[in-house]
Amino acid sequence: MSKKKSELFQYILILKKENPENINYISFLLCFISWIFFLYHTYTYGSYSSVLFWVHWLVPAVLIWTIRVRRRVSKAVTYKHPLFVTGLLWMLVPGMRWIALLFILFILFDHQARHPLEIGVSDERIVINTFFRKRYEWTAFSNVVLKDGLLTLDFKNNRMLQREIIMHDVNESEFNDFCREQIDLRFKI
Repeated sequence: MSKKKSELFQYILILKKENPENINYISFLLCFISWIFFLYHTYTYGSYSSVLFWVHWLVPAVLIWTIRVRRRVSKAVTYKHPLFVTGLLWMLVPGMRWIALLFILFILFDHQARHPLEIGVSDERIVINTFFRKRYEWTAFSNVVLKDGLLTLDFKNNRMLQREIIMHDVNESEFNDFCREQIDLRFKI
């Protein structure tokens, strides 16, 4: 009877996060361009008495509200609310309802992109916690090194991932010895 190995990580490294302002610009542009489309759609079809004509004014209202809250309270406020409202309004445009799904997906990706990327290192594998979790066995690596706050994952297929990490009580020499031991152990097999 084999004992099930647990997926506990000996080391968890948190990567330094890039500036999320690009995500905010893209979110703002998606909402603004959608609002322009709603105006164009209303003008083209002359449907000034339609629900879409009256409700589409929510997009600039929510955008202005979000910008004011970001300035007053915190820069950490995201554009999830304007994206959600804009996605709902796409449901009112005949033949274009599928775009609402794209807005929901963008909200999910926005949420994931704002969380710090974590890398879990165990004696079994290395797991990168992205939107779709990536798991790599030790046999995939030729070298894994942490030096001066820079993590380098050198794959056997000549691919390399190098990112700056936020240090959390990780002894670099212990970490490097652990990784070298895991790679050497798999290489002997």
